[in-house]
Amino acid sequence: MSVDLNTEASENRNLSMQGSRYYVLILLTFTASINFVDRQILSVLLEPIGQEFALSDSLLGLLSGIAFAAFYSVLGIPIAVLADRLNRRNIIVVCISIFSVMTAICGSVGSFMQLFLARIGVGIGEAGTAPASQSIISDLFPVAERPFAMSLLAAGGNIGLMLGLLIGGWVNEWYGWRMAFLVAAAPGVLIALTIWFTVREPPRAKTPKDITLLSEILEGVSLVGQIPSFRRLAIAGSLYGLSAYGIHTWMPAYYIRYHDMTTGEAGTIISLIVGVLGATGAIVGGALCSKLNQRDLRWSCWLPAIAIGISLPLLIAMLITNNTALAIGFFIIPGALSSIYAGPTWSLVQELVPNHKRAIAASVYLMIFNLIGLGLGPLFVGILSDVYIPHLGDGSLRWSMISVLMVSVLGIVFYLRAAGSVLNDIRLSQDR
Repeated sequence: MSVDLNTEASENRNLSMQGSRYYVLILLTFTASINFVDRQILSVLLEPIGQEFALSDSLLGLLSGIAFAAFYSVLGIPIAVLADRLNRRNIIVVCISIFSVMTAICGSVGSFMQLFLARIGVGIGEAGTAPASQSIISDLFPVAERPFAMSLLAAGGNIGLMLGLLIGGWVNEWYGWRMAFLVAAAPGVLIALTIWFTVREPPRAKTPKDITLLSEILEGVSLVGQIPSFRRLAIAGSLYGLSAYGIHTWMPAYYIRYHDMTTGEAGTIISLIVGVLGATGAIVGGALCSKLNQRDLRWSCWLPAIAIGISLPLLIAMLITNNTALAIGFFIIPGALSSIYAGPTWSLVQELVPNHKRAIAASVYLMIFNLIGLGLGPLFVGILSDVYIPHLGDGSLRWSMISVLMVSVLGIVFYLRAAGSVLNDIRLSQDR
């Protein structure tokens, strides 16, 4: 039986509609989880893949970063425009099917280039789920509740990261890295079928029929580019993302190289910290932000800046120490705070544009965030590691991670700058 979502979010006052919109939110959170499983499982498999194909850290950074991020980021915009025009549920189902199949193919490759191309395929499939999901959530939840809803969606990423690290780490030890990809691909089919048979598209403002697809892409990109707060949020999130993805992607390799862990042990430690604590932090942070936003919407900028500022010195201490217990202990608080930025940031991005432009606004933000953060973060760590080898020897990876981590300071600066303009830009968005 399908879930009927025929009421606007602001009118969802009865219990049955409350239940149905949270049902959809949970399904979209599961979608985000399997998205991150297929995206991030590679991080815990970098060492065995690098050994099998004799790859340098630079090539591993290329494989884990830009191979996925370039197509994932750029294709997100045209798919998002389609999501603003067409049935978003159908788009999500198709995208889940594509990235699940391509993840399975990753387990059957015979060379670095084949794996590189398969990762591109994963990126193509995953490009459409996040903008369409954010757009649906924005139609189901009013602005006061949206940071919490978006934070739950963001927590799906932490859950997926946890599962990806656990699946990748232990299945690699038991059956090899190829089987890990195959196991990771399986849940996508079930989620796609569940969404197809149990969710309907909620109503929203329609795009005028006389606007061409290209015109709408250009119009949407132009619109968000004219909003100062959007530009600052995109820069802030992307600079933080560069350091966060650089650190998290290489974290298994860090624990394996410097603390003599196996892939299973490293995957378990990181999954518990970033997965369980990170998901909890994202949800609690989103709920806290929703409360604080009732007093001042600028908390959606201040809260991420505070979380980044607390995490930075602890992450530096973690990377410097040779004591394994301290390396794990220093990572606990940053891991719990790692996704607090997402819900408040995504919520503000949605509030800065008219509701029929929400998917493309999300996609433009995600394009910038993922090209810079997901694409360049792991790559820069790998390149710097190779550059540092003649001078730092075995310590090159550690110091390359610290170097990339320092970029997050600029992320704090731009979050604070966005706080200075966001209230005025939201007022202006209501007149568009």
